[in-house]
Amino acid sequence: MKRLWLVRLGKNGEFEADALDKSLLSIGFNMTTDLSAAKDRDAILAVVKTTFPDAKPGRQTNFAAQVNQFVNTMAVGDIVVSPLMTLPKIGIAEVTSPYQQLENGHPARPVKWLTTDVPRDAFKQDLLFSFGAIMTVCEVRRNDALKRVLAVAKVGKDPGDGAAPDMPEKITPGETSTVDETDQAINLEQIARDQIERRISSVFTGHDLTTLIAAILTAQGYETNVSPPGPDSGIDIVAGRGPLGFEEPRLVVQVKSGDINVDHPTLQSLIGCVQDTHADHGLLVSWSGFKPTVRKRTNELFFRVRLWGREEIISALLSVYDKLPEEIRAELPLRRTWTLVPEDEEGGP
Repeated sequence: MKRLWLVRLGKNGEFEADALDKSLLSIGFNMTTDLSAAKDRDAILAVVKTTFPDAKPGRQTNFAAQVNQFVNTMAVGDIVVSPLMTLPKIGIAEVTSPYQQLENGHPARPVKWLTTDVPRDAFKQDLLFSFGAIMTVCEVRRNDALKRVLAVAKVGKDPGDGAAPDMPEKITPGETSTVDETDQAINLEQIARDQIERRISSVFTGHDLTTLIAAILTAQGYETNVSPPGPDSGIDIVAGRGPLGFEEPRLVVQVKSGDINVDHPTLQSLIGCVQDTHADHGLLVSWSGFKPTVRKRTNELFFRVRLWGREEIISALLSVYDKLPEEIRAELPLRRTWTLVPEDEEGGP
């Protein structure tokens, strides 16, 4: 029977490029020993103890359980969910081959991607709680998760399981041979951002998203002028520093609030608007993200154009939230909460 796994591709997404380009999931873990002969958790634990002799026994055990699941328990045909930090989207893949050791020593699993382009809000909150588990590898079993993930891969929408989307019960990890999403702490920061994202998706649609972006830029110290709803010739906002907005940097902003990823012609149109208006820079904002042909030009256009997807929008919003107009804060009521960073955030010793 198929199983569903959550696999994170590096703390900062460092293994995502190979995962997307070569269809190889790698978890790193600083494991450079060939694990082909380690056929169960105890065998992998022995390797972990040799590799990380100074780690606490509980962390060694948890580390070994995750690596064992990735190397031995995960089967061909199983489904994997990977939150992609560099896009940011959620990818869904099918495991196509047993474990193999890469040349750099990292354990890897070949996969076939079913989709790499799922926005987080395509999933209902209960699944996002499960995807918020902080470990690198764990099984996701609650709330008919496998069936629902496959539905999202096929039609782009989570049908739900009919139950209330409660936060899963946290169970203290024991020295067991498996790790699933109920075994571990939840990334509360990510859960909070998911909730903010859902609110923005429901409230700031169409031209209202342009209004929100203009408010963020104003709070950052720009003088802004927003085009009225309707055809805008590629210019939704113009912004500049100084009392009248004449001072540098001067921006031309294009905002896309629909559900289509921004393509390369749209980027070229913005670059043309920057030249035509004698602005200094362009800002391309897309709530649904950007096609790879656009994202791959990020560094090339670093000094000319910035790309804001959902992550960038939310980060910019949070950085100036207290300076936003009262009517926007009323539509998006937030409060700051401090939480302790879990010791085992990445699951390794």
